[in-house]
Amino acid sequence: MASTVEAAVVRKSVRVAASVERAFSVFVEQMETWWPATHHIGKTPFQAIFVEPRVGGRWYERSAEGETCDWGTVLKWEPPHCVSFSWHLGPGHGSPDWTFDPDMSKASEVEIRFIADGLGTLVELEHNRLERHGEGYEQLRTLFDGPGAWAGILAEFAKKFSS
Repeated sequence: MASTVEAAVVRKSVRVAASVERAFSVFVEQMETWWPATHHIGKTPFQAIFVEPRVGGRWYERSAEGETCDWGTVLKWEPPHCVSFSWHLGPGHGSPDWTFDPDMSKASEVEIRFIADGLGTLVELEHNRLERHGEGYEQLRTLFDGPGAWAGILAEFAKKFSS
């Protein structure tokens, strides 16, 4: 069983030329400035992404028209070192679009750690408990581990700190 659970984890990291405090702030307070615009679940692209700064807070997007779409819930809030979210998004049943499932028992978890080192901040992301998404979670794990998912998202985040 341990190998199945381990296989349902995606780990990615990136180093940014910024302090831990700055990296954390940009990650949670300016997400719409670096999150790929193509990665939205609303009918239209997001205008803003919000992380309510507390355990139990919402993680959601809002379009220019005011439509909001939840992505998850803040599970851990330890600024500036760690934030964790529930991830309720997955391909809809029979649909290529991503949908939100509010059932917490079917949500995976995304934890982001910010670690100071001599070169700036190491940002470590771990997306775990993917098996909670049910049948097909292996394909979801493969997708998240690919170049266009978390690796690409963290690369966009790192661009915010390049000169």
